[in-house]
Amino acid sequence: MSPILSPDEVDALRPGPGQSRRADAPGVTRYNFRRPDRVSKEQIHSISFLHDRFARNLATSLAAYLRAVTELSIVSVEQFSYAECLQTLPDPTAFYALSLAPFEDLGALEINPAIAFAMIDRMLGGGGRGETPNRALTEIEQNVIDSVVRLLLEALTETWKPIVDLKFGIRGRETRPQMLQVAAPNDVIVMIVFDVRIGEARGFLNVCLPASMVESAGTEFVQAWRRQDRAITPQERTWVQEHIGRMPMTIASVIETRLSGREVLALEPGDIVSLGRAIDEPVELRVGGVCKFLGRMVATDRRVLAQVDRRCAGAPPAR
Repeated sequence: MSPILSPDEVDALRPGPGQSRRADAPGVTRYNFRRPDRVSKEQIHSISFLHDRFARNLATSLAAYLRAVTELSIVSVEQFSYAECLQTLPDPTAFYALSLAPFEDLGALEINPAIAFAMIDRMLGGGGRGETPNRALTEIEQNVIDSVVRLLLEALTETWKPIVDLKFGIRGRETRPQMLQVAAPNDVIVMIVFDVRIGEARGFLNVCLPASMVESAGTEFVQAWRRQDRAITPQERTWVQEHIGRMPMTIASVIETRLSGREVLALEPGDIVSLGRAIDEPVELRVGGVCKFLGRMVATDRRVLAQVDRRCAGAPPAR
């Protein structure tokens, strides 16, 4: 069949006099010619699966880098025109144009101001709890946030490696998204939205990828979600141990006993409560509420301490 319709075929598609073609009529499908769906539902599903794993890995890396509790989760994966994408972004914000070597098309990355300023405050020695300033980032603040962006792009490059051998890089940056030329207004992009929480700060992280890049991956991309997670490399294990080893952790010894409500209400200063445990009986030493070691209570220099004897059953060995 010829891809070009003949005049008779065009006339056959037109409704007759006094007739109209309803959008909800049988056999009629709505189609937006200004924003065609170039990426299939299977590919959207694969993108969501791929970047859900990226979110988990990046949350771990950011927690070690910023030394703050970090949560990252994927919110949505949708395709828009680039003009529609810009309309959803705050202004001013932290906006980056991304190179996607070896592809010529560019991608984009946006970090909401609430998250960007919290990261900057953490890296400059603050607690990341201040209010978000109603202004654009200064040049110095942009230089500070660049280091976080590079960490993020390394994670993206590693995430995409099993699918396409590409390298994410910073092509340009701006505080006003409209001032940075990334794509034509009608170009179709895939927008991946992440919900980010760093300490008490919360906002969105947006990654925009050209639909042409997704299309070029073909069947490899559709089948990506079926692949199993690869084994961690020795270099990655060393990197994780180095950064996690600097994180402060609370260790608590647990000794429990039971009293009736009447006995608790009758307690007064100076009363002694029996814990029902012999002095040489092992106590649990918990890290993050999980039993990791068994030890004994000892006294030295008028202080009560816990001496580690062995690991709890089921606790992983040290590496």
